[in-house]
Order: sequence, then C-alpha cells, then structure tokens
Amino acid sequence: MKKVIILGHFAFGKDKANGQTIKTKIVAQELIRVYGEEQVTCEDTMGGWKFLLRLPYILLRMLRHHRHIVVLPAYKGVRVILPLLTLFNIVFNRRLHYVVIGGWLPNYVRRFPLLRCSVKALDHVYVETHHMRDDLLTQGVNNVHVMPNCKSLDILDPADLSTTVAEPLALCTFSRVMQEKGIEDAITAVNAANQHLGHKAFRLDIYGMVEPGQEEWFSTLMRQQPETISYCGIVPFDQSTTILCNYFALLFPTRFLTEGFAGTLIDAMAAGLPPIATDCPSNAELIDNGVNGLLYPMFSVEPLTQILLNIHLSPDIILNMRSTCLRRAADFLPQNVIHVLTDNMQE
Repeated sequence: MKKVIILGHFAFGKDKANGQTIKTKIVAQELIRVYGEEQVTCEDTMGGWKFLLRLPYILLRMLRHHRHIVVLPAYKGVRVILPLLTLFNIVFNRRLHYVVIGGWLPNYVRRFPLLRCSVKALDHVYVETHHMRDDLLTQGVNNVHVMPNCKSLDILDPADLSTTVAEPLALCTFSRVMQEKGIEDAITAVNAANQHLGHKAFRLDIYGMVEPGQEEWFSTLMRQQPETISYCGIVPFDQSTTILCNYFALLFPTRFLTEGFAGTLIDAMAAGLPPIATDCPSNAELIDNGVNGLLYPMFSVEPLTQILLNIHLSPDIILNMRSTCLRRAADFLPQNVIHVLTDNMQE
C-alpha cells in the first residue's frame, strides 16, 4: 500500500498556467520530495463529464491502495468529490486531506449545508488564510489548518534589487485577465494618473491568460487604450521572477471578495516588487500596509490613482519596501509550507 495519492487538476499533457493547476503540481512535487516517487500517486481530474463517470471507480481504487488521500477539487467538483469520498471512506477508514485553493469555501459551505457535513467528515482541511479558518470555525468546521499558498520561485538576490527610477514608471498586473480581477481598474488608474500629471509618467503591462468568455470585453477595452497600456501574454509560472524584477510595482486590484491567497503576491515579493492591492481579507493578511506593499479600499479606483500620484512624487515609498518583500517571500517557499500537511501524515 502506498503512502499517499493526490487527486487534483494536473492537466497532464496540457499547457495550463492557472492557480488551480499550479498549486496542485506544487503540492505533488513536495510530497514526492518528502516521501519519494514510489510512495506518491497522482490522479488527474481533467476530463469533464468523462471523469465524473469514472469518479466512483477512481475513488474506490484510491481508497483501497493508499493510506492518505489528498484532494484539491475545483469549485465545480467539490460538491461531487467530497460527498462520494467521505461516503466510501466509511468502509476503508483512510486519512482524508482537503487542500483548498482560493478563498471561496467558507461562503460555499454556508450556501450548501449538506456539503458542510462532508467537509466536517474529512480528517483535515487546509485553507490559505486565517480569515478562512476563522469563518469555517464559526460554522462548526473544526478540522481546519492554515497552510498558506506557496510557489517554487527563485527569490531575487538583494544585491540585484533595482534602485533606478525612470519614467515612465513600469507597472504590471500578473493574474488572470478578467473583469473580476480589476484589470480595468488598473488601466483606469494609470490613465488617470498620467492625465493628471500631464505626461506619460506610468506605463502598464498586463500579463496572464484572458479568461474564457471575456475575450471580447478585453479586446474592446484594449482597442481604446494609449500606447502606455500593453498586453504582454502569458509567462510560464517558473519565470515570473525574471520578468517581474524589471518593474517598479505590481497592481492587484482584485474585486473578488472571496479572493484567496493570490499566488501573484508571492511572485511579486520574490522579485522584490511591492504589490499595490485592494484590501480584501486575504490580501490584508499578507500585505502589511506600508511595509511590504500598499492597500486601498475595494471597488474604488480613486484611491489607487492617488497611490500612483504619491509614489510618483516619492518613489522611495516603493524602493524602501523591496528588501522586506524578499524576506517575506521566503516564508512561502513550498519546503517552508508543506510541513503543515505532512505533520498530519505521520501514521
């Protein structure tokens, strides 16, 4: 019998760079590093309805041949995978671990009380922030641990931190390109700051996969933009530091109230790049305002514009935070996070 099997969206054979796939692969890589390849099995959830038809057989096989089951289901799959898994486990009595990706679970179990029963039947649930844990505890889900998001990144050497301040100051976004991530807010704020200053003080480069179904919105939006706003495509997740270290600051104007521990914040800090982000609960846990980044109220562009004007007047606001970002990034290397999971897999 093997030590552990991981059920998640690996997207084997596909070029996927979303947070779900990246974190699933990182967890798998770390468990293989700890226990050895011969003790770890990976099972891909990709396949849509074909996967769902095979799901009961897959779960039974997982439970029969592994002592620990680690699942990382996406938003749509959790209501099917968890009830079946906990039901079948009545017979097998294996140790069940649910690694949550994103910040949506507390609201989801509040909406679907039957799902809450399945979550409570698991041995361990790993959420990305203390805010999520506290919310679940108020709902009677007591088997919760905080395991921050993590990434295998090369943290920039402090000696390589740039102190150059040259206009236009280079800003970027580094997330899925969608309305809910506040991409349009970032564009609006940069254009407003440039207009207020009367010259091209800032430029904005947008990175990331355009969300399926929002291509027309984004194309229309970009056709209206000046040359200071550019779309730069997708960057492989292991090359983020190399790209981001060339920028002055990162903008993360997410409008998701249920935003989880965004990997883009780790990317930015590993490159010594202070993030300028909305103050949703998860962002506020990671960003100490004025120390390793800047926060502003959600759903309002004016405060973001004012921050840009402030850092244009005093660039040291950003420069003085860069070394702190590098130190903070080390906390989120996979080897410094995975013990939260492996400590519960001793038996």
